[in-house]
Amino acid sequence: MSQPFRLIAAKGMQNGIFRLWYGEADDDRSAFVLTLTPQYVAQALRKKLPVTLEEIEEYAQKNEDRLRAIAHDARACGQNAKVLD
Repeated sequence: MSQPFRLIAAKGMQNGIFRLWYGEADDDRSAFVLTLTPQYVAQALRKKLPVTLEEIEEYAQKNEDRLRAIAHDARACGQNAKVLD
């Protein structure tokens, strides 16, 4: 029985890029990487740039299920990464 596809790590970068890693286990060597850009989050929040890393992280937390679904669907199509910009 396979483990559920879940968030296994998240990290914000100084340039505002925020990456989310999804997989079946904490040590998943084929984890899917979903990247959020400041432009994507600003548009989603209907806000002008710049957005802070804290705002991006808060967006990721509040939209956890939606972002996991995006990652899961992209993985199902054979992708191992996706950038939301």
